[in-house]
Amino acid sequence: MKRSIAYIIIFIILCSISNYSIDYVQGKQIKEQSPYYLSFASIGAIYKESRLDCWAKIRTSSTKQELQDYLHNILKSLDMNLDPKLLTITSTDNTAIFNYELSRPEQNIIITLKSNNQLNESYLMLSIVCQDQKISLDEYESKLNKIIGLKWQFYYLYTGELPHMIAFDDHNKMITVLLKTMKAQRVETYGNKGISSVTAYSSQLEGRIPALSINGKRYNLQIAVCNNKDKAKTDVYIGSPLILGEY
Repeated sequence: MKRSIAYIIIFIILCSISNYSIDYVQGKQIKEQSPYYLSFASIGAIYKESRLDCWAKIRTSSTKQELQDYLHNILKSLDMNLDPKLLTITSTDNTAIFNYELSRPEQNIIITLKSNNQLNESYLMLSIVCQDQKISLDEYESKLNKIIGLKWQFYYLYTGELPHMIAFDDHNKMITVLLKTMKAQRVETYGNKGISSVTAYSSQLEGRIPALSINGKRYNLQIAVCNNKDKAKTDVYIGSPLILGEY
């Protein structure tokens, strides 16, 4: 009888430890979840893709061999090997351009290196597009920053989608929810032809995304909501520090 009671006590203790471990892991996963993905969840949006655009400027022109070395260093920092079949080289009297494109099921990577003899400058540009939510773009930033002698600028874009159209007048309500989730204060608001956009400053992103200062105002976040009439859906964009290009 005493042995049975002892087994029951041990079983209860093991169950308690197991439940604690599960709660701890789940809590840790929620804590570490990206604020961008949590923002999509807060409005019922479906995650579509994430994108990292970054570039570095070198204040001198580069030879083809130097561009080749830069490409090798970038790929090495990303734990990749150079595949000559993926490299395209074009040149004129004043410019040389290296274009390297790698397509994978979970991501696309485009690296463009350009040297301009006339301007005496070189540019290193990298774009990474991911459809897999498990891939952390922050890891790429960390790896690229380890390349000595290069100072990168990083811009992030996260895209989500609602499976139905949202009335233009309701865009602001949705943006307000997103700003609250991102712990952000609205700076400026734009709206035109089914598109609503705000720039903001998020304390949650402080330390992760360097803020931009424009005309005395600080930004590290931009949110855009767009009606997609062709698909009868609503596209949601979250960019840090701002959204690059059109949406």
